[in-house]
Amino acid sequence: LVLNNDDIVIGSESKKASHVFSTDQSRGVLHRAFSVCLFDSSTGEMLLQKRASTKITFPNVWTNTCCSHPLHGMEVNEVDGPEDVKDGSVKGVKAAAVRKLEHELGIPVGELPIENFKFLTRLHYWAADTVTHGEKSPWGEHEIDYVLFITVP
Repeated sequence: LVLNNDDIVIGSESKKASHVFSTDQSRGVLHRAFSVCLFDSSTGEMLLQKRASTKITFPNVWTNTCCSHPLHGMEVNEVDGPEDVKDGSVKGVKAAAVRKLEHELGIPVGELPIENFKFLTRLHYWAADTVTHGEKSPWGEHEIDYVLFITVP
């Protein structure tokens, strides 16, 4: 979901095109993302995940439980508007999180109810992947990232 600086959806772009830096888009394309932090209620520990070596940005880097992007055209709508952010519901981002938690960690849809996710905030950030690709990295992130917490037994 391509965004303007006010976090309004203005279009869509491929994953690759959103993350590549070029003379036209020196910081890539601003797009929506989410980060899930899943906590164990008995220990308070957060589940970390090592990113796959095949990722174009930040491969083999330890990160939060799950991070990805909501998409256009999904069976469960993943596109939130300003009113969803204002009231804190962000059901689209939460649906995207459920989808990716199944894809990346094998957690079945329905095992983590959407209403159990807590939307904390959103962050606008930019980061070049200099760890993997060096000082002149052609890849990176330019995102408004929705931060979600969930605690499981």
